[in-house]
Amino acid sequence: MGAGLVAVPAPAQAAEPVYWSYAASTGATYVKLLDGVVQSDLTAQSSVTGGAKSSSSKNSTAAANILNLAELGAVETTTDATVQQVLGQPQTTLKSWARTAQVKLLGGLITADALETTVTTTGRANGTGSYTANSRLANIKIAGVKLPLNIPKNYAVTIPGVASVTLNYTLHGKIEQPEGDLIGTMGWAVGVTLLQPLGGYSAGVTLLVNPVNQYLSEVAPSSGASFGGTAYGSRVQANVSDAVTVVSDPTARVGTPVGGSNGRTLSNSTLAVRVPGVLNTGAITSTTMSKKDAFGNGEITNTNRTTGINLLGGLVKANAVKVTAAGKLQDGQWTSDMKMELVNLVIAGQKIPIDVSPNTILNIAGLGQVALNLQQTNTNGAYQNAITAVRVTLDTAQAGLPIGAVIELGVAYTAIAPPAA
Repeated sequence: MGAGLVAVPAPAQAAEPVYWSYAASTGATYVKLLDGVVQSDLTAQSSVTGGAKSSSSKNSTAAANILNLAELGAVETTTDATVQQVLGQPQTTLKSWARTAQVKLLGGLITADALETTVTTTGRANGTGSYTANSRLANIKIAGVKLPLNIPKNYAVTIPGVASVTLNYTLHGKIEQPEGDLIGTMGWAVGVTLLQPLGGYSAGVTLLVNPVNQYLSEVAPSSGASFGGTAYGSRVQANVSDAVTVVSDPTARVGTPVGGSNGRTLSNSTLAVRVPGVLNTGAITSTTMSKKDAFGNGEITNTNRTTGINLLGGLVKANAVKVTAAGKLQDGQWTSDMKMELVNLVIAGQKIPIDVSPNTILNIAGLGQVALNLQQTNTNGAYQNAITAVRVTLDTAQAGLPIGAVIELGVAYTAIAPPAA
C-alpha cells in the first residue's frame, strides 16, 4: 500500500474542544553540527501530532551506522498520544519509548549492551503538567571513566580531550504565554559533544542516542480544514504468512501537523541508511509545509529527496530521486500537483528516462514488479494525493526477503479534509 492514502484526518468538529495540541518524536540517533553543515535527524523515528484524538506511531530498523560516530544494532521506537477524560476533565498524555541494542560510539570509546529510554508528559485541563523520565543503560562503559552502578539523572562525565558526555538526561519546563501555555520535555540516554575534531567531524558536533522531544500546547478549538500527510525516503516491508514483518520502517520521515505549520517548512534528514544486503543510501531529506485560514482554505507541499541509492546489490541504483506532492483547497476547489525528478536511475542495467510517465510498470526478471512515478489521488471525504518514486515487489526471494516483499524509495503524500458543515 505504501503511503497509500490511508492516513485521512477526520473533518474538524466545531463542537469538540481541543484543550491541548501535541507533538512528540522519538528516535535512535540525532547528529548536528553547530553551523548546521552536518545533520542527521532522528533515525528510526516515530512521531505523533494532533489535538482532539489519540494517535500512535512506531518504527524499527535492523541496524544504524553513522560513519565514525555510531554503530548500533536493532532499534525500536514508539510514540503514543492518549486523549481521555479523567474525572470528567480532559487530559492528554504523551509517551515515548526507545530501545537501542549493541551500542558502539566514537569507535568504541563508549559501549553498551542496550539503551532503553521512557519519557511521559501529561497535560491537564487546569493547565498543569507533569512528567516522568528514565533511561536504563545496560552494561554501559566509557573508556577511562568509572561509572556508578546505577546512573543518576542528568549524569555528566568527560573523556579527556575527546568529548563531554551526558547520561540519562531529561529537561522539563513550562512556558506561560497569552495564547496558551506550552509544556515540554526532552531527554536522551547518551549525549556526546566533541571537544576536538574526530573522525572527520569538527569540535562541537553533538550526537544523541534515544532522543525524545515532547510538547503540549494549550489551544482554543481549531477551525478551518484539517491536514494529514507525510514524506519519507525508504521503507522495506516483508509479508510472512499472515503476519507482517517490517524490516525497515520509513526513514527520515516527516509528518504534516493536523493544524498545519503556519507556512513554516518542517524537515527531517539523515546522513545515510543501511539495511544490510538490502538497501544503502546517502543523505535523505524530507520536508512538509502547510497553511490554512479560518474559511476552509488550505494548502500542503511535501517533498522527499534521497541520494546515493543502491538496492539489492546494485539491481536498482540512482544518484538521487526527488518527489513532490502538493495539494490546495481554495473556495471549495481542490487542485493536485505531483512530480518526480531522477538523477541516473538504473534498474537491472536499464537506464530510466528522467521523464518516465506516471504509473509506469516494469516486470524485471529475477527482481519482480517495479512501479515508477506511482501517483494516486482520492477525493472521498478528504482530498488526497500520493507519489512514490520507486516501488519494488519481489517475485523471488532476495537478501533474506521473501517473495512479495515490498521496497519503496521516495514517498510523499498530502491530505486535506474540509471543515464540517
